Amino acid sequence: MRDVYIVGTGEHPWGKFNDKNFVEVGEVAVAEALKDAGVRWTEIQAIMSSILIYGGNAGHLSGQYIESMFGETGVPVVNVYNACATGSAAIRMAYNSIAAGETDTVMAVGVDLSPKGFLTAKSDDPRQDRDVLRWRMTGMPNPIYWAMECRKRFEKYGDTPEDLADVKVLLSQFGAKNPNARYKKVYTRDEVLNSKMVCDPLRLYEICAVSDGAAVVILSADPKKIQSANKPVKIAATTMGSAIYGDPTIRISALSAPSKAEAPLLSESYSASKQAYEKSGLGPEDIDVLELPDNSSWHYLQYLETCGFCGEGEAHKMLREGKTQMGGKLVVNPSGGFASFGEAIGAQAIWQVVEACDQLRGRAGERQVPNCKTAMAQTYGLMGNSGTTILTI
Repeated sequence: MRDVYIVGTGEHPWGKFNDKNFVEVGEVAVAEALKDAGVRWTEIQAIMSSILIYGGNAGHLSGQYIESMFGETGVPVVNVYNACATGSAAIRMAYNSIAAGETDTVMAVGVDLSPKGFLTAKSDDPRQDRDVLRWRMTGMPNPIYWAMECRKRFEKYGDTPEDLADVKVLLSQFGAKNPNARYKKVYTRDEVLNSKMVCDPLRLYEICAVSDGAAVVILSADPKKIQSANKPVKIAATTMGSAIYGDPTIRISALSAPSKAEAPLLSESYSASKQAYEKSGLGPEDIDVLELPDNSSWHYLQYLETCGFCGEGEAHKMLREGKTQMGGKLVVNPSGGFASFGEAIGAQAIWQVVEACDQLRGRAGERQVPNCKTAMAQTYGLMGNSGTTILTI
């Protein structure tokens, strides 16, 4: 297996773009990545593209539509969907193709134009999509599931409403300095605590929005491209994990959970991260920057534990002691996180890797983490999908 590097990245700013289609959004990120890598379009030997499930037939063939904007070259184009971990799957496929010697230079692209409001099921026919059945039977959008898990944390570990608010406050300070973020307002604890209660104990400002965006990474094992790249970033590991039997998570699209835990909470992310540590030879103690999926403030706290950065029930202590902010041992979501960008299913995992690369390449401006040598990006998805990528320089 060959070493694989990220030699170029691109990103379309996050937001809501009613006047653009997904191809136009993706085109911006692709062009930026090609320019950054110093790679010609004709040098891309394969394209791994995230499926835009809300884009109809065109969205299911996102790679072909984006390719058509730059010129069809006959290379393999694979469209992939793995819920919110879709981008992780695209990166992993690109990495494996190069590491195995099938290709030398591959593009992974993620694009998403999300619907307004809570994410809904794709189909209107319950015979075709069980997720519709869940919505119709329970009326439970995603934040309700997160709130139930968060309430469990409150009772078991003593987390407080102030902890949840402080997560948003911290991430807003990062997001305000990120030119690609959708939300740039810096919040106070009182502003967060006075926002509307959505699903007790999660308030409006403690839940991420849904957004439009695009992100691209160009991977290569070509020595010339690596040498000519502006600060290439090595992929130490890129993994996918699925749920483990006995996981006590109240899983979205399900109506119950095991009464006795026989596996870790969010076991898909535990598995993906464990694999990444084993493959990279690195551990949580070696990571300088972590991009985790803060779909809500609960996720921020839970993922510190799920991914092994602290013991069970200790995440709020890390937050209170300033260990996850600038100057701390582990800087978490210096991008501003989902709290500042919003969720964009097909693009977000690649976007996290782009933001992590910016840190490793010294491109993060006012958000730059000093002496950053290792970074990790972790994204989870519906029904037990998860991806972890560890990067080094």
